[in-house]
Amino acid sequence: MMRSRRIALSLLLTCSLAFFFMNSGFGQQVGSDEQRSTEEKKEIVTQTETEKEKLIPSPKNIKEGTAIYVFVGWMWLSIFVLIYILRLKIKEIDRLYKIKFFSAKRE
Repeated sequence: MMRSRRIALSLLLTCSLAFFFMNSGFGQQVGSDEQRSTEEKKEIVTQTETEKEKLIPSPKNIKEGTAIYVFVGWMWLSIFVLIYILRLKIKEIDRLYKIKFFSAKRE
């Protein structure tokens, strides 16, 4: 029982880390060839207009970049801690249910 939980937890951790570090482009739109050609033409026109104002979203220095990774790490850690606490609460409720603590016929 404990081994299956460890396997499940390691699988969950591996999948979440894989999705975290993947850059697969899930948000890209898929369209027909005609739509792509007109969209590409529009992109070329807008790129020439905005070449002077090209903005790259990135941290200004290494300190800000590290702060982003620390923040994301704390978020994942807090999620895992909350899941752990929730599992402990569920185990306690199951234990109370098995001993019929909340039953109406309690003496």
